[in-house]
Amino acid sequence: MMGALPQPREAQQLHRLRELRVQRARERCAQALAEVERAAEAVHGRQRQIERGRSAIDALAHAVVHSFAPHLPRWSGMAAAQRDRLADRLERDEYELVSEEHGLEQAQEKSQQARAELTRALAREDAVRGLVQETRRAQRLAREARAELETEDQ
Repeated sequence: MMGALPQPREAQQLHRLRELRVQRARERCAQALAEVERAAEAVHGRQRQIERGRSAIDALAHAVVHSFAPHLPRWSGMAAAQRDRLADRLERDEYELVSEEHGLEQAQEKSQQARAELTRALAREDAVRGLVQETRRAQRLAREARAELETEDQ
């Protein structure tokens, strides 16, 4: 059984390597989560901007009907240009929202992949930890067996 197990020092080095891989996987997971948060904040910011754009269009429509009504013949061209500008800005914001939502989905996928990688790295580390313990136990049993033989020989 001792021949199948690595030396304790080798097992310890392998365990240290696995610990480092877990650490890197945790860092990647944290980075992916931060990217998801940034993408989600961008989506929420864009949604707020769209709401402000819609409110501005509604306010302009209300003003045209009420406060601008007496002056509409004079300012109708300006009101139409402003309405077109607001509608164009709203359309651009909605297009950007679709793009940002796609970015959020990609960031979430990367985050899930990073979590899966972390889970695999933790499982590998745990397996190597078991190997280290088994190697130490086998070495301890071999020492005890040698000590018993030495005691019997005396």
